[in-house]
Amino acid sequence: MGIAHFVEELQQLKQNPPATLFRWQGYRITWVIMLVTTLFLELCALYFQYIAHMDPCERCVYQRLAVMLLGLASVVIMVSPQQRVLRLLGYGIWLMGAAYGLSEAINQTADYAGFNPFSSSCSLQPVFPFELPLDNWWPTMFQPTGICGADNWTLFSLNMAQWMVIIFSIYLLAAAVCILSSAYGWLKKISPVSR
Repeated sequence: MGIAHFVEELQQLKQNPPATLFRWQGYRITWVIMLVTTLFLELCALYFQYIAHMDPCERCVYQRLAVMLLGLASVVIMVSPQQRVLRLLGYGIWLMGAAYGLSEAINQTADYAGFNPFSSSCSLQPVFPFELPLDNWWPTMFQPTGICGADNWTLFSLNMAQWMVIIFSIYLLAAAVCILSSAYGWLKKISPVSR
């Protein structure tokens, strides 16, 4: 996909956004980009834990799981982006991961607002969906060792939980756009990939 093709795709986006967004989902690179964003978020989490020495709380590890679900969604779709069944399965995982992560991030913002180290709402024994013992299977990633709301890290005056609310909201919005454009493309019987 060269520069000329990229410019052509941008022009098509202006002319017919739903059809163009539908076609873009037929390219594996679209899903590689999503996977890279989730890997970046997981690496940031590990950086904060092991380099910056900010222990993850219960809600943090739930959000790590949510980001992993987003990565899994992109891998499922990446297998064959033009297969409707894989896309629908990927969308389902995407929606679950983004909604679960957003819920935990919103709850974590409340932990920041009412932070009290003596009455934390966090537990060091997380309860993952389906009671999966992820903290036993992969403790370096999923074992909470911190207290919810205990860190003082900010970027542009937003704390980590507030940033995660924004990030998961973007993932939910992107999912909605992809699902709606796919429904449009399938109803209009548009070829999934141009050329």
